Amino acid sequence: MRRLLRSLARRFLAVRRTPTYYLPWLSRPGLDCALIIANVESRFRPGFSDGPFPVDVVQYDADGATVRRYEVVLGDCTDVVELALQPTPAGCGIVVVRGERLRSDLYVTLANGESYTATHGRGEFVEEYPAAARAALTVLGGALALAGATVAAFARDQYVYADVESRSHVLLMNLSNVTNRIRVAVRAEGRTLGARLIAVPPMGARLFDVGAIGGGGHDGVRRVRLTGNAWFNLYLVGAGPRDLEGPLSLMHVK
Repeated sequence: MRRLLRSLARRFLAVRRTPTYYLPWLSRPGLDCALIIANVESRFRPGFSDGPFPVDVVQYDADGATVRRYEVVLGDCTDVVELALQPTPAGCGIVVVRGERLRSDLYVTLANGESYTATHGRGEFVEEYPAAARAALTVLGGALALAGATVAAFARDQYVYADVESRSHVLLMNLSNVTNRIRVAVRAEGRTLGARLIAVPPMGARLFDVGAIGGGGHDGVRRVRLTGNAWFNLYLVGAGPRDLEGPLSLMHVK
């Protein structure tokens, strides 16, 4: 029923969904972030296996601004390009990849010379709201924000881990052209530890420490409920005792 209501609301608001392949990116001092572009799966698809394959890449900063555009050409279906992504002071964001005949999963890697991690992107969509719908969400969302609430259009549940030696940060990615007010509620041991409302700009991202919500003294597994007024997704960033200054892991969640 909830899915049907969301579908009807999108039609009423004239929301358009554009198919999009996206990935996260992170930058930290001493950490190299690269996008691995390949199209090996196209060799198994008749009519898609012959190169060249032009690929357009747009890197968005945490505030949704375009950091850089890249134009890449894969010579054939076995060609691989490692594209170094530009670091920024914000240190995180979204990468959007478009290619008419691109049919393979792509990967983002993090490396510091000693450790290495990688995760793949998601072939989903970006929501585009018309001006009237954006204005309505701005007014309604602003009013609800005064009470620490948001328009509950989309929701995600995620388990994370937090203690001194190992903690999970969450990278929120706003996959829409409207400010996404995402309410993050954290529970542990059957009770609510706290909640926070995070405003993420259009096509922007926010990296936050789940362990900071509700204070210390609750090490272990936490259940996080995320509710936003527009389409969003998340990746988990795992950190050790040095937190974000040490080796990191990056993982997508379903």
